[in-house]
Amino acid sequence: MLAACKNSNPVGEGTGPTALWIQSGTSTSGAQIIECGTTALSAIARFEGDHDSQSDVSSRVVWTSSNPGVIDVSNGDLETYPGSGSYFSAGTVVARTTGVATIHASYGDGALTASFGVDAKPISGMRIWPELTRMAPNSQAKFYLYVHPENDALEQDLTGSAVWSIPSSSPAAYIASGSTVQGSTNPLDTPFTLEARLYTCDQKITRTISLGKVSGLNLSYEQPAGNAVPIGIDDRVRVDAVFEDTSAIPQNLSSQLVIKNADGYDPDIASTSTTTSNTTVTSGTTAQLGANDYLLVGGLQDKKPVKLQLTYDKSGLNLVALTREYTFANIDVTSLRVDPASVDLTFPDLGQLSAYATFEDGIERPFTRFVTWSTENSDLLASIGASGIDGGLLTPLNVGGEAKVFANYTSDVVGKLEERVIVNVHHN
Repeated sequence: MLAACKNSNPVGEGTGPTALWIQSGTSTSGAQIIECGTTALSAIARFEGDHDSQSDVSSRVVWTSSNPGVIDVSNGDLETYPGSGSYFSAGTVVARTTGVATIHASYGDGALTASFGVDAKPISGMRIWPELTRMAPNSQAKFYLYVHPENDALEQDLTGSAVWSIPSSSPAAYIASGSTVQGSTNPLDTPFTLEARLYTCDQKITRTISLGKVSGLNLSYEQPAGNAVPIGIDDRVRVDAVFEDTSAIPQNLSSQLVIKNADGYDPDIASTSTTTSNTTVTSGTTAQLGANDYLLVGGLQDKKPVKLQLTYDKSGLNLVALTREYTFANIDVTSLRVDPASVDLTFPDLGQLSAYATFEDGIERPFTRFVTWSTENSDLLASIGASGIDGGLLTPLNVGGEAKVFANYTSDVVGKLEERVIVNVHHN
């Protein structure tokens, strides 16, 4: 946001400021946000002297809005929600409802002023993710709030802007922190209501959940069964609690397990960690974001087998599952493939590319998280998951055209590998 700044000194150099402007990202004229949303503006002043400098003076100007109550702006005195005791920083714009406003910044005695337009667009819906209706006793679940603008813009994550609560106190669960719900041991099958409220515009969404009896753990794997996992990559494993109520979707417990080697297997053969990934999920015909936890299993030693024991043991609920038997191999990549070879993507849908690598043993394995993704067409794709757990995730802009996306990996055996994919972006 402060890309234009050369000096962060709040008072600058020389005798005083000679110019003032407001900036949001790279824009100095205006910005579009959604109702209920917030955005941070910066007031930038130019000081002239022996060395010209530009400084962020956001906390030294007086901010005003031409349309208060519709679009407000904080001088550090605007409470995030009633009674919170926390305040939006100076220059934060808050869209209470739809409409337009001109935001003004005045420096000193008002000799220097700047203005910036803000247009707040309506939202067409909100959703809570994950779509749980049951929770395992004594488990935790982190929920996310996604808001969809009415003007076919990309969905926005407003999890951190919402106040999460269980309005009618329930013995079954409570808010542990932020949007994380902590379940109790009991009572089972007693519904409670989770609420996410956006006090910025006084809109809310609720979800009815209850504790449910768990029948077991289900494990799903990224890497194919029966083949060694190459050392240097890992297997992505999702561990779900399956409920006796078959209508309830499973609950992801991947980050809430005790992990150890299964009996009879040597230690120090495998390493484990957990991560959270933004992956695409389908709602109707629309591809949207959904955050999921995963267990990562990687190899430390070549050719030795190992199984892991996964335990969820909470106040009388003892669930145990064994992973498949892993072996690891010190082998490298010989070729690369990307699927699909071409993509048609209509804004605001998201897309997901997958990479597969063939190794020295002749076996092809999922490899999406281990290549480097890039594009030449940032005018068509707002972002692309460059690598890691979100690798290959495509976020389009609302324009039409043909974008080239590249997947790159450097192998010790064959050198640099590159595959190209054509993404046809269609505007809405």
